[in-house]
Amino acid sequence: MKTESRQNVNRREFLRHGSAAVAGVAGLAALGAPAIASAQNVNSKITFGMIGSGSRGCSILNAISRHSQSVVTDVCDIYPPNLEAGKKASANDKVRATMNWQELVERKDVDALIISTPLYLHVPMSVAGLESGKHVFSEKSMGLNMKQINRMLAAANKHPELAYLVGYQSRLNENLQMIKDLIAEGSFGKITQFYCHFDRNQSWRRDGLDPKWDRLLNWRLYREYCGGLLTEVVTHEIDQVLSILGTRPETAAFQGSIMVYNDGREQHDSIMGSWKMEDGVIGVGTGHLSNASQGSGFTMLGTHGTIESYGGTLKLYWEKKARHLDSIGIKHKFAKVSLGQSLSDEDESPDYTPAKVITFATDSTYQDATAREFEHFYDCVLNGTKPIMDAASAHASSVMALMAYQSSMNGGKAYTRDDVLALG
Repeated sequence: MKTESRQNVNRREFLRHGSAAVAGVAGLAALGAPAIASAQNVNSKITFGMIGSGSRGCSILNAISRHSQSVVTDVCDIYPPNLEAGKKASANDKVRATMNWQELVERKDVDALIISTPLYLHVPMSVAGLESGKHVFSEKSMGLNMKQINRMLAAANKHPELAYLVGYQSRLNENLQMIKDLIAEGSFGKITQFYCHFDRNQSWRRDGLDPKWDRLLNWRLYREYCGGLLTEVVTHEIDQVLSILGTRPETAAFQGSIMVYNDGREQHDSIMGSWKMEDGVIGVGTGHLSNASQGSGFTMLGTHGTIESYGGTLKLYWEKKARHLDSIGIKHKFAKVSLGQSLSDEDESPDYTPAKVITFATDSTYQDATAREFEHFYDCVLNGTKPIMDAASAHASSVMALMAYQSSMNGGKAYTRDDVLALG
């Protein structure tokens, strides 16, 4: 839902006047006005600087090249091949290129930054961007550790006049809201358990590199750069589960191991464990790099039914003794079923409950999902819409991932949320 515009402030004028404009907006915020400044000239393009034009960065550039609302004026990467790829993907033959990210922060003609770097750089770059008066889109996760994510939350709160988003694009999926509504209506009864997983069959190592680049380009394998599987991939599923449940984790106990790739890496190639949520719900999280059969997704189990989301498909099941399909608008001659009654037109055992299958229309491709999250970013910048993937919710998802990570790196020792918060 869009917030109302606080006043007709031209975006470029807002940035040009700097501290005076910020002070004025801060004053309006104090009076209860919406947090993000809106722009009058929506036909003017948002100028972007891309920091980190590796595989994900170029994927973003390719996705937003179709959008008339923006133009990429600058690309930055320390690895020359990535920098060249970014220039090409920018769709701007006059794009500026640099290996120094501070140059983009300092440029007065850049409205917004896209941060698509290794995780340990997300917070320092994002904070610098906000402090320079720029809107910021950062890839997930929010930050490497509690100190970083607390610093990021404080910076975002300090600059309510600027849009800050974290790339949890699944939250924009229409079906996620549908699941939340169904659960809120009681269609699946009391949720008791969940599973979330992100499984691949790949080493994550880039081979054949010049030794001076080996560690930097294989950053996902080392603790100084990220939190491995939990912060790089499982965090997407964690974020969706938190969004649906609307609760917080109380404890986490995870095991991690290097089972397959004994190549000097520090991050586990296999992790599994559980969270207990503050409302008693129990969840299992897994991630590994040696089997892709389960792919990525989540499952929620309730007293009345089950929700499965994976591979671009959402499946809804109801327990045979607790069906009430009329509450979700399924029109069928058995909409008002008796306990144990089959949904099939033919006689069959009521032990087999056919699923209602819904295909993800809004996540048909990876590029479409990326393009959609940037359309939301534009809306936040130009129209003052409140970000869906905002600092507070991204902070919560990061805490849940860090609880599991700390446990997995300490022999499975249980970590409470308070234990992890105290590390900040």
